Amino acid sequence: MAEIMPFQMVHYGPEYSNALNSLITPPYDVISSEQQDSFYKSHPFNVIRLVLGKQFSSDTPEDNRYTRASNTLKKWMLDKVLVRKPKPGFTLYQMDFKEPDGNWKRIDGLVGLLKAEDYGVGKVLPHEKTYSGPKKDQLELLRACRANFTPIHAMFHDPEGRVLKLYEGLLNTEPEQEVKDSDDIIHRTWSLCDDSAVHGIVEFLREKSLFIADGHHRYETSLAYCREMEVQNPSTTDQSHKYVMSYFTSMSHPGLTVLPAHRMLRDLKDFNKDELLRRMSDCFEIHDLDYDISDLESASKRLSSKLHEFAEVGGHFGMLFNGEKRFRLLSLKDPEIFSSFLDTNIPESLVNLDVTIFRELILGHSFGLDREGSENHIEYTPSAADALKKALLGEIQVSFILNPTRVDQMRKAAELGQKLPHKSTYFYPKISSGLVLNVF
Repeated sequence: MAEIMPFQMVHYGPEYSNALNSLITPPYDVISSEQQDSFYKSHPFNVIRLVLGKQFSSDTPEDNRYTRASNTLKKWMLDKVLVRKPKPGFTLYQMDFKEPDGNWKRIDGLVGLLKAEDYGVGKVLPHEKTYSGPKKDQLELLRACRANFTPIHAMFHDPEGRVLKLYEGLLNTEPEQEVKDSDDIIHRTWSLCDDSAVHGIVEFLREKSLFIADGHHRYETSLAYCREMEVQNPSTTDQSHKYVMSYFTSMSHPGLTVLPAHRMLRDLKDFNKDELLRRMSDCFEIHDLDYDISDLESASKRLSSKLHEFAEVGGHFGMLFNGEKRFRLLSLKDPEIFSSFLDTNIPESLVNLDVTIFRELILGHSFGLDREGSENHIEYTPSAADALKKALLGEIQVSFILNPTRVDQMRKAAELGQKLPHKSTYFYPKISSGLVLNVF
């Protein structure tokens, strides 16, 4: 069973309610160095000092971004910059956001605690592979602060909306926190502490499998920390280290949105466009697309729309080389032709996914990059316009535009115990850091 718990939520004190747009940040792993500087300057109490503190050449084991985050957290709690709710509960978290096509959508879910256990043991299922670097960084922060600053995102199957019925009345009341972030996403929170509703949510989710949508590194970091604590304090009665703050949403929620994670390749040696096209032609039909590249926003939408025609088929990609003024459309040839280029260990359920085809046939066969080494040469973005712009400006060597991985594909892989390639999904929008914290 998946073990869910309410908790004593920590948030900014009420006197900061009008300054929240200067206090919150996106999740740490999507913050650029320029954004980090901007958040530092925006407010002395911006949560960036906790989630992604600055590093300096003078850092020591006793004075570094992890120890500074710990000291800052303690001071903010002591000075009531951050305050703790007296009664355990869940945070009801809602977001209004605009899709790339311009339509507004809304999604809501609950923030609570999830017991960190080995995948499958507590019905917690991953869908993506992780890397050691981010986990090492987050483990150092967790050791120093004993806090979760950003929830992971977990999804559950609830086609009848039974969890929604337990909290929907609260959505009609005034939110405790409301803020519009720098991406024009509106965030609202309420505290759900009603004993009956809390009990109903805990019992319902106890019988459900939970699929990690976002935050695999943070979940695995929490599990590693739990194992450390069990070794260091085997007789402790404190169980707080066994849980990770999580944002729970229904897979059936109409606001659930998955954007594509477009790929941009850079710093490749011996980059030969003609040779790459020849190798790609082993597996793909390659067609030129006559779009007006001077209107990049419109062109990117046309390209994405063209790819969407093949969303149910798979194996189609948009491509733009550095310095070129034309797009190309890659269309996968007969599966009998390309199957010889695939790793025979790839499970059948993953073979036809765009992210698998891209990794095996484009990165592997065409570019000669292995799975681990390729990550040093890839940047990701959910914005097709940004990916194409970087190619035009020469900031990267080639951009590939992908269709998003569907939720049903992700769920099937997770249920079969299979992991998709890194950055196979980009769930949008991202829950912020700063509106709710778990300090234990």
